[in-house]
Amino acid sequence: MSGVQFPPPLFLFMENLYPLFFNNIKRFSLINNNETIIIALSGGKDSVALTHLLKKLQKDIDFQLIAAYFNHQIREDSKKEENWIEKFCKPLNIKLFKAKDDVISFKEKNKLNLEHAGSILRYRFLNRVSSEYKNSKIATAHTKSDLFETFLIKLFRGSGNLGLSAIFTKKGNNIIRPILIFSKEDVLNFLNRNKIQYYEDYTNKQNKFIRNKIRNTIIPKIKEIEPNIENQAFKTITIIQQENEYFTDLARKILKENLILEKILPLNVINRYNLAIKRYIIREYIRILKGDLLNIDFNHIENIINTSSESKGISVPGLNLKFHKGYIFPDDIFIPDYKYIIKSYGTLRIKEINKIIKIEQIEDYIKPENNYEIVLPYSQIKFPLLIRNVKKRDKYIKINSSFNQKVFEMIRESGIPYELRNLSPLLLNYNEKIIWCCGSPISDSFKIKNKNMGKYLKITIDIFSPY
Repeated sequence: MSGVQFPPPLFLFMENLYPLFFNNIKRFSLINNNETIIIALSGGKDSVALTHLLKKLQKDIDFQLIAAYFNHQIREDSKKEENWIEKFCKPLNIKLFKAKDDVISFKEKNKLNLEHAGSILRYRFLNRVSSEYKNSKIATAHTKSDLFETFLIKLFRGSGNLGLSAIFTKKGNNIIRPILIFSKEDVLNFLNRNKIQYYEDYTNKQNKFIRNKIRNTIIPKIKEIEPNIENQAFKTITIIQQENEYFTDLARKILKENLILEKILPLNVINRYNLAIKRYIIREYIRILKGDLLNIDFNHIENIINTSSESKGISVPGLNLKFHKGYIFPDDIFIPDYKYIIKSYGTLRIKEINKIIKIEQIEDYIKPENNYEIVLPYSQIKFPLLIRNVKKRDKYIKINSSFNQKVFEMIRESGIPYELRNLSPLLLNYNEKIIWCCGSPISDSFKIKNKNMGKYLKITIDIFSPY
């Protein structure tokens, strides 16, 4: 995602939008040669203006222009609008893709508001069209006015930074908003000067939906106090976007370094950070597990942060999480069994738990730093060794102990939840005698009795990293 450009003074737009449009395209590399641009065409003044600006842009940049129209089937005149779109595209020689869906049924099934439901289905369609072309991008006709309206809507709903700055010039690698630097007044002036017709959505004047109420009643009142409010808000939202982008990248980096099997989050990771960073970490964690943040709001994030680590779990839309012994993980997590033969020194990756075991010969004894590495007398070890997940029957006597203890109990004592026990691999000698369970003390049978036992084996188990 990327921030947005501070707008020039409004009067500069009055002669012609194209030079400013072109400069914005070049500044953010929104459109390049040999790309295919799919414009989300609704027939309204914003998308019509964008279409004409893109047609003119083809004289300066070599790209293909495709139109995509999604019929929400909500208004009585939806078929009339669709026909208008077809007539609009034909003289401009623009290929048109069309689709329709039952937005109301989708809304009710997923417990969404109508605008959100329509947006989800529309973007699904746009992405399908985009997937048919190489080097493609989706261009939407959001304006600076849309940005301000969305900011107010999210403000009323108590959104955090991500919600308040939800419309970006770039989103991901394939969505661009080339006219976000213009207001609706700029667009309307452009259309009127050039005598360009557009399809008027009669529901825009109805105050049935919150966006229309804000657009038609609240914003005019605000402009009586501050006529330049959209430009002022634009600057504020830009700052929020830049900060949001920074903290989102930081959260992703933290998760990349600490997430286990891309699903398991140690609570001590998020507890290192202040509340603001915690929110970003949890939000990105949910995005990784779900693939999106659909229906996830500020309260869901707060509930997760405030939930006790010993609670049974918590549900958010589309995801059930479990909290246990200092870990957060999906309640349906499954870590498969595994078994590997180790024939000699070297490094082996245990792919099921994304860990590596490293075995090396050393001349002098080195005291292990923790329970994730051991040092053994070379004379007591014989290859091939075996490493596998723990089983119920497994027992051994820990170093300096006198009784046989179940390994499952050792894993529990080490702080690993029952559901994650396969994260603790078991190392066995050639005769399948247990040497060690990773994260627990070594077997008493393999302890160092004195520091002059000749050569040693150092065995370490750590998180696998491809970098």
